[in-house]
Amino acid sequence: MSDGVPTYHIIGAGIAGLSAAVYLQQKYPSAQIIVYEAASHPGGRAYSFIAPDWEMALDNATHVILGANRHSLKLCGKGFPAHQVRFYNLCSKTMHITKFACKNEISEAIFNTSFQDVSLRQWLKVLRQLFPFTPRQFKAGFSHGNLNELLISPLAKQIKDIRYGWKLTGFTSEAKRITTLDFGGRKVEVLPEDKVISAMDSHSYCKIFEAEDFDYHSIINIYFHTSMQITLPKQQTMLGICGGLAQWLFTSPGLLAVTISNADNIALENDELARQVWQEICAIRGREAAFMPDYKVLRHKRATIKQDKPNNARRPQTAQTRWENLQLCGDWTVKDSPCCLETAIRSALRLK
Repeated sequence: MSDGVPTYHIIGAGIAGLSAAVYLQQKYPSAQIIVYEAASHPGGRAYSFIAPDWEMALDNATHVILGANRHSLKLCGKGFPAHQVRFYNLCSKTMHITKFACKNEISEAIFNTSFQDVSLRQWLKVLRQLFPFTPRQFKAGFSHGNLNELLISPLAKQIKDIRYGWKLTGFTSEAKRITTLDFGGRKVEVLPEDKVISAMDSHSYCKIFEAEDFDYHSIINIYFHTSMQITLPKQQTMLGICGGLAQWLFTSPGLLAVTISNADNIALENDELARQVWQEICAIRGREAAFMPDYKVLRHKRATIKQDKPNNARRPQTAQTRWENLQLCGDWTVKDSPCCLETAIRSALRLK
């Protein structure tokens, strides 16, 4: 755009990129906002897809929003019904409300990293977000296979120009400014008044902009297609597990979803992993594991950066980069904060 009115070139249509576009549109109504997305759909690592053999929508990964996640709740409205977070201990066969005995399960749910590897500073930031410590703050809702409907589509519909199939492959710079963006041969000139916002995942950003990459932890999601809604203890639809392979269970009509965080050391093949997890589910419900329903296993190798002290120390302090017209947003770009939907959304608020 000419006449000194800036264009914001946003790279990536994940939660951070979509939030950045909506926020910048509201802050600078006269600016042109263009979002470039490598995939054929918005959402990044948070989207829904149709499993044709099951004829139902699944989330790429089950996402949870706490009552303390104010920015996420503002975007989702009442789409994430809140539940009291409870844990079931497989060893003692008892169930209880969240407490310190489950600190490692809680740490892996929040940071995708073991409790002993997370710094005190990171925990203090989470506790400040949870304060005041009211029951509502600790309640949680999950996506129920509706991430597109609840969050992605409402955000994407507010953005006038999203270009799908545009994958950033390179750039040129001069005098500490990005001058050209290269999308596989399609070059976009960045004018002096323009801004570039990287909402790319950390691995892609480090590869394109030649930065030192992070270490990563994986997450495994297992989906069991059931003939009816599975009943969990105390009629819970969301349940944390202590002492098992499975860490979180989420149940809805026709589907039981399982999340295993910090899953790097799980070497089991998909069939054996699903079988063992199903046995745990049956034990929790007091049922015989005679029949295992159809299932799908999704492994996310680089689900989040490893949020231990060394990797956390290398995360950006601000949104600004060494290029004057390039800023960052995304869950990995906010030091000391968990890599989650809330952080991805909040990261957009730092942009100028």
